[in-house]
Amino acid sequence: MTDLALKGCTYEPMSSYLSALAVLRLVSEQKDPDAKGWWDDLGVFHLDSCLDEEGLVNFFLEEYHPTPIVSPWNGGSGFNDGDNTDSINAIMEDDSERFAVYRETIRRIRSFPEIPNTDFPVSGLISFLRAEAIEMKGKKGEEFLELLDNTEKLAQKVPSLSPNENILSYTIEELDNKAKVPKKASAEEKKRSASIKSVMKEAKKIRSQVKQIQKKKGTGKEDIISACRDRLSDQVAEWIDASTLIAPDGKAVYPPILGTGGNDGRFEFSNNFMGCLRSMLLESDNFSKSLLRNAVLDKKTENLQKISIGQYDPSRTGGFNQGNGIENKDEFKANPWVFILTFEGSIPWASSVVKSKNMKLGGNHLIRSPFTVRSVQVGYSSSSEQEKSRAEIWMPLWKNPTDYKELKLFLSEGRTNVGRDTATNSIEFAEAATSLGVDRGISDFVRYNLLERRGKSYLALPAGIINVHYKEESDLIREINRPLSQIDSALRGDNVPGSFKSARRKIDKKLYDALIYGGKTNVKSLVSAIGEFEKLVSQSGNGNDPVIKKPISGLSPRWIEFADDGSLEVRIAAAIASIGPTGSVGSVRANISHVDPKNPYQWDKGRGQFAWEGNSVYARLSSVLARRMMDANRLGVKYNPLWGAIRISEEDISAFIEGRIDESLLENLIFGFSWINWNKKDEIGELRKYLFKGDGGWNTPVKQGFVSRPYALLKLLFLPDGIKKGDTKIAVKPEPSVISLLCANRINDACKIADRRLRTKDFIPVTNSFPDGKDGVRISAALLIPLGKEGRLKKLVLKEEKKI
Repeated sequence: MTDLALKGCTYEPMSSYLSALAVLRLVSEQKDPDAKGWWDDLGVFHLDSCLDEEGLVNFFLEEYHPTPIVSPWNGGSGFNDGDNTDSINAIMEDDSERFAVYRETIRRIRSFPEIPNTDFPVSGLISFLRAEAIEMKGKKGEEFLELLDNTEKLAQKVPSLSPNENILSYTIEELDNKAKVPKKASAEEKKRSASIKSVMKEAKKIRSQVKQIQKKKGTGKEDIISACRDRLSDQVAEWIDASTLIAPDGKAVYPPILGTGGNDGRFEFSNNFMGCLRSMLLESDNFSKSLLRNAVLDKKTENLQKISIGQYDPSRTGGFNQGNGIENKDEFKANPWVFILTFEGSIPWASSVVKSKNMKLGGNHLIRSPFTVRSVQVGYSSSSEQEKSRAEIWMPLWKNPTDYKELKLFLSEGRTNVGRDTATNSIEFAEAATSLGVDRGISDFVRYNLLERRGKSYLALPAGIINVHYKEESDLIREINRPLSQIDSALRGDNVPGSFKSARRKIDKKLYDALIYGGKTNVKSLVSAIGEFEKLVSQSGNGNDPVIKKPISGLSPRWIEFADDGSLEVRIAAAIASIGPTGSVGSVRANISHVDPKNPYQWDKGRGQFAWEGNSVYARLSSVLARRMMDANRLGVKYNPLWGAIRISEEDISAFIEGRIDESLLENLIFGFSWINWNKKDEIGELRKYLFKGDGGWNTPVKQGFVSRPYALLKLLFLPDGIKKGDTKIAVKPEPSVISLLCANRINDACKIADRRLRTKDFIPVTNSFPDGKDGVRISAALLIPLGKEGRLKKLVLKEEKKI
């Protein structure tokens, strides 16, 4: 056995990847059943077989039996009137054993009654259409008769070269030959040529109408596909299963890897495949060996030809500004052997039709094509929600030697699971890959997005390599699947504001990054994107017909752990978002969104306890504080409604007062963490153990600093359950004016009120005199944040209690 590095078969572009599969398949089926293949760390395919380099080249040049790739259901396939039949005729004229199955396939297809035939004289076309026109009623029949009469009149004007010649007795192709004249033709010859061309122009119109009538009366594309599947050899059936399927409702459906049934727009694959076979194997071409070595072994060649590889090699598709310099597509050259191997390599990608509740196609069925999912435009630099994508194909790489039977079985299963469900889009596929929800043995996936480019054509553009290994983030992110499904259902309407769809797409971008790259910073960015979306929901109000019918929730408290990248914004946001209900005062979410404070799973029918107002995040948090204190007083709540499941240090809160935060990020994180289910007491307990372990974690401030003394004094009035004195806690409540004084930057006056209130409970402040400043609103906002322990605050601003 020989280990041969096929340097021409790399994982990019798709044509090279499929070429690798083709080599393994063809060598295994036609030469060495024990052949194995794998990918190395550089992305090069290796073949271990009985063939060395020269033996592999000779196998393809002398022994290789091409797969009979035919698509008679397509226009331009060589089986319909007007198609180019040069390549089919060349195969039929060949008498070698290697093309025996191909010849038999073509012969049988040509005998199919399902394929419409208009290959008869113009007079026959006229007779057919005249009979149809006479049976028709109305304007359409009159138009047909007028077309026929005009054609016959033009035919009478064609100068005849022989007494009995009838120009209508020829086919359109024969007329085309008769219309050709040499450059030095006489005036009479040129006149005759022009007359024949005028007849041809009308005759083509007649033929077009005849085709349409035959199609309506006879069989359609689906019947031709079924006939091919039923009557042709197993080799052809493999190609058909890879390129097209018939759904249970009788309609043709097309696996994306082969376009729309073996063509892409006007680019028909099978006829071009036969053309490449003709030039490489049937014609006397001294370049075939050089081109084969280039395609498989990456050897240099100067013999590239003017052909297109289509969607499978974007760099060779042509067009202006495609590649180096400014070129016309006709100047682009490619390797015919790459074309041949690309389509031979598509054969293992056989598909099936299965029942599904998702991605409906033909009732409740969809195409089950290996590792093919609906595209979500995220994860690559050129991604745009305006892009039109046919699908995404994630092509596996493996590092262990694998034979073709194993590979074929693996591809036929194409299993990518997210929990118990099959992945249906690129986000879910990334989730499956990074959580080991795919079959073992795969090291990476190459992600290809089939994007519409250059008009109606599609290109297989690589969108990154995804490493398959376990990431803890995958299990966490699975929690968001249900909420996002709820959102997607709500956003399907036509009247949904574009801002909602844009924000939803941003979640996908950040979700993809978190899945692929992992890390706390990426999870934090995902939470921020969630928060942006939640803010839109809040700003839209509850209304009579909200875009999102019910508040989104259900994430576990672990999201805080996974988003904790050491930033102050995460700590502040988590503490604020964790503020729960106190009596009839709802959780903080009722203040930042229009959530019903009594039933947080419903929107409030009125304004409720909403208070997220102000010109900065500090002002909005201060507004929330004022509203919660007012509602507590109004509803007769005994304690300050400021209890939070997460409580942080006074130094982190002082850093917040100093403005050492990204306000926009903090706001987004507060809204993002509002999706957490704060009723999961056990999970919150586990989270607190993680966050406040020993002397580290959140017990240590993000950055050492001074504690604001005005804040320390005022916060003693805003503790949720009072100030500890001995073995008891003394409830001290503020006056409503404290918050308004702070918002007016009258810090000293607010502190004097605090002094008075504390003294009534036998607490003696060290001082009540503090200078006014510009951070009154920040201090007010900071009073909302749940504090870990008040002990240090007491030492800073209160005289030591005398022991009796």
